[in-house]
Amino acid sequence: MDDNLTFRSFKLTDKKLILDLFTHSYGHSSSELAWSWRFIGNPSGSAIIQLAFEGSLLVAHYAITPVSLRNEGRNLATGLSGTTMTHSAYRGRGLFPILARNTYRRMKEMGMGMVWGFPNSMSHRGFIKDLNWVDLYEVPTFRLSLSNSRSLPSSGEAVVELDEFPQNVDDLWESVRNDYSILTVRDRQFLNWRYVQNPTGRYRIIAHLDGSDLLGYAVYKRYKNEFQVVDILTVNDTDIGVQLITHIIHRAIDESLDAVSMWLNVTHPLHRALERLGFSNGLPVTYFGGLVLQPELSNAGLYDFKRWYITMGDSDVF
Repeated sequence: MDDNLTFRSFKLTDKKLILDLFTHSYGHSSSELAWSWRFIGNPSGSAIIQLAFEGSLLVAHYAITPVSLRNEGRNLATGLSGTTMTHSAYRGRGLFPILARNTYRRMKEMGMGMVWGFPNSMSHRGFIKDLNWVDLYEVPTFRLSLSNSRSLPSSGEAVVELDEFPQNVDDLWESVRNDYSILTVRDRQFLNWRYVQNPTGRYRIIAHLDGSDLLGYAVYKRYKNEFQVVDILTVNDTDIGVQLITHIIHRAIDESLDAVSMWLNVTHPLHRALERLGFSNGLPVTYFGGLVLQPELSNAGLYDFKRWYITMGDSDVF
C-alpha cells in the first residue's frame, strides 16, 4: 500500500470532492440535493462514510446508510451498503476492502448489528472474497408480461391514489410489523422520506382504504416501458395485495406499457396469488448478501432469506 495514502471518516466539507469522484467514477453527475437527501437527511441517521486520499485528491469512497430493521419483534440498527467508488488511476490497489473494514469497525463500535445490500456483478466477488459477506439469495425479478396477462379482476373502489403517506399508515405499520420475521421499518416518517421527498424518482402511491382504516399500500414507478412495484405492504389479507397490484396492472395497460415487475419472496402468500395472474420469476437477477457484525446475532437467522421480506425499495437502485 502506498504510504502517501491516508484514510479517514467523512467531513461535511468533503461533499464537493465526493460529488466530483462520483462523476469521474460513473460518468454522470449526482446533484447536491440528491446526495444530501440520501446521506444526510435519512431519518434513521446520517451515513457512515470512509474516504481515502492521496494528498488533497479523494481517490476512494465507501458508504453505508443506516436502516432500522425489524427482527423477530425488535428493532435492529443495520446499514445498507452502497456507493463504492475508486478513482480510475487507483483501482486494483485494494482500497475498497480497507475502507469497508474501517466502516464495519465503526458500525460495530456504534452497536449496529449487520451490514447488508445488493452488490452488482462488478463488486459481488469482492464482498464475498475480501469482506466475508454471506450470499443470502439471488433475487429474481417477478414480472407480468402484459402481452400474456390473463383475465384481470377489478381493483375495486377501495384503492385510491395518494400524494403522500397519511398518518394512519403508522397504524398499518403497528398492526403488521410483527407478522414478518425480518423487514425494514416502514413507518410514515421513513416512507415519506424514501418516496415523497426523494428528489431522484417519481413514485406513485396507492392505498387500500376501508373507511378511515388504511389496510395496505403500494408504491410504483415507471422504468422504460414497464411499471416497477418498488414497495407493497398490507394486513394479512392476500386479496388486498391482489387489488393493489391489479390497480397497477390496469394503469400499465392504460399507458400501453409492456410489463409490471417487482421483487417478492416466493414464500409470501401474495406470490402464489400473483402467479395465478401470470407473474413469473425471471431476469434480471440481483445479488443479496450481508455480514452480521455482532457475535450475539450470529444465530439470529439473519442469513436465512426465507425470513426476509424484501422489495425493490429496500435497494438504493430503485
